[in-house]
Amino acid sequence: MPNSLLEDDSAWIEQYRTPVADDDAVQLSSQYVSKDQLAAVWQCDPSLIESREVDELNLCLAKYEITTPQRISHFLSQTAHESGGGRYKKELASGAAYEFRDDLQNDEVGDGPKYKGAGYLQTTGKYNYQRLSDYLGDPRVMEGVDYVAENYPFTAAGFWWMDNNMNALIDDGADVVVVTRRVNGGTTGLADRQRYYDICMDVI
Repeated sequence: MPNSLLEDDSAWIEQYRTPVADDDAVQLSSQYVSKDQLAAVWQCDPSLIESREVDELNLCLAKYEITTPQRISHFLSQTAHESGGGRYKKELASGAAYEFRDDLQNDEVGDGPKYKGAGYLQTTGKYNYQRLSDYLGDPRVMEGVDYVAENYPFTAAGFWWMDNNMNALIDDGADVVVVTRRVNGGTTGLADRQRYYDICMDVI
């Protein structure tokens, strides 16, 4: 990722620092991560983070039982790396490369861009969007990338986390290397993921 996209005054910050849910629809019983803690992890001013974003994060953590310090730290460190510290809620590429990908069930013209990577762990493809839609009971997920990116950036990531048994992996003592291999398929960006994890362990 170019360094210019990681600057605090990048236009992407303004583009993606938008509300993610209606306040009336958010009901929290617990707050696992505060706005100040999330800002410390993302290394940005708390004023750049919408309260709704923090609400969506905490709803995600509760929904997918990402509720121990280790689980939270690994989840936040991996999503922070993948999103450039919360700057990117959707894939930067056009998604054209996903057109007519049988493995993603992209079977109509435009499915590639419509169902390109969304959320902080990049849910990709019509098949995975449909699974997320069915699990959440929200048919609007199938509207595509913009809807998911704005409403479920953490929740979509949490669904992948649950689907890949990440909590059990972490409870068994997995370190950042092991978790990264499960998320990334390799160790791309390992140093950055470790840096975020170390921050999380200090602030969570």
